[in-house]
Amino acid sequence: MPVKRCSPHWSLQRRLAERSVRDPETGCILWTAGRNTNGYGHMRWHSRLWLAHRASWVARHGPIPKGLCVCHRCDVRTCINSDQLFLGTHQDNMTDRALKLSHELRMEAGPERRPSKAPEIIHIWLWGKEFVTRVLEIRDAKAPPPFRMTGK
Repeated sequence: MPVKRCSPHWSLQRRLAERSVRDPETGCILWTAGRNTNGYGHMRWHSRLWLAHRASWVARHGPIPKGLCVCHRCDVRTCINSDQLFLGTHQDNMTDRALKLSHELRMEAGPERRPSKAPEIIHIWLWGKEFVTRVLEIRDAKAPPPFRMTGK
């Protein structure tokens, strides 16, 4: 099935809406289109490549002042929910990251929803679509199957 192309006449808000989905558990609006090598969503708008979360900020709040970053409160790189984004300097972003990392170390171990922090979550790309699943069991390829059917 071919991917629906964005019309060049669409507004930035419509482009963002067409390529995202809301996560009801976290409130994140997750970018579902292209991503860069660091896992951040990206898109082309007005002949320029934009990070999706920065484009979301511009669509809702206007231009980003020079020298400021658009930071995630939720720490989900594909999130474009402008309610979960804030402006800060690079130092603010690194401080926020350090505080969250130290907090994560103190939290109980348990299932993690973000694939970057849970090795048991895998991404599978089939026919141009991404599927995310949790691996429940890994079997050794050399081990015999759990049962064998014998015919007589």
